[in-house]
Amino acid sequence: MLRLRALALCGPTASGKSELASRLAQAVGGEIVNADSRQIYAGMRIGSGWPSAEQFARAPHHGYGTIAAGERYSAGRFVADARASIAAIAARGALPILVGGTGLYVEALSGTMPLDRPIADDDLRARVRAEAALHPHEALREWLEAIAPEAAARVEPGDRYRTLRALEEALAAREQRSGRFVDARDDGPVALDLDVVVLEAAPARLATRIAARVDAMFEGGLLEEAAAIRRSYGAAPALTGIGYSEALAYADGAATLAEARNAATRRTRAYAKRQQTWFRRIADAARFDAFDERTPRALLERARGLALPT
Repeated sequence: MLRLRALALCGPTASGKSELASRLAQAVGGEIVNADSRQIYAGMRIGSGWPSAEQFARAPHHGYGTIAAGERYSAGRFVADARASIAAIAARGALPILVGGTGLYVEALSGTMPLDRPIADDDLRARVRAEAALHPHEALREWLEAIAPEAAARVEPGDRYRTLRALEEALAAREQRSGRFVDARDDGPVALDLDVVVLEAAPARLATRIAARVDAMFEGGLLEEAAAIRRSYGAAPALTGIGYSEALAYADGAATLAEARNAATRRTRAYAKRQQTWFRRIADAARFDAFDERTPRALLERARGLALPT
């Protein structure tokens, strides 16, 4: 069986993943594979935090802007796309370096995702939340009872949060049965050894970087980017993402610019906390301080070890 090795660099938003990964790839002759659920979309460069032009220039990048913002993308599709990219990169004699903050994608690719309990991906979750915004709780309850009566029986009738979670799991299970999800552990003739590295960040410093990033997004064209996506795709699930909904709230007169920025900053900080919680679940990951000056050198040695022929 052919075994491929790859490095996965994970961490919360604004922890410096793209900068570090691009420098690692440049140093070891590696290539970057996107593992972020929003950066896959075309036309979402600003709001999803794509790598900069300078970072793109340091090494080949794959999986950025490859599908339209109106499309749906799943963890299963990511696994298939990422494995294809990794195999092609390895065939060129380069080290594949996955970079992103979507823990679900990393777990799905590594085969550690608990497949006995289907997990809703970002797009499925966005669809459920969009329906929840349009319909009263009673209608959501009826929907759950129709598609998953056993799950509905375990949820208190008035518990909106658990109703939404149960809907997400029920829909994920249905799509798993239809083949939308794949089992990353079914390697076939190729096995993947994924070295997962998690960047951990001190909350205070991360909060400062998040605030600066949100300000840069609004000043760098986020309002225009959000408007362009809405003109092309209407109320696409991608527009429920952090930054886009706040930008559109400002455009629609529902918030001042300051309110929109503050809301996006709060949501980003909350999202970063959820990311860190998810990455703590990956038991065998190596962990490094994102802002320790020794981290780049330590990761360079790690990447060089992976890049050596087996």
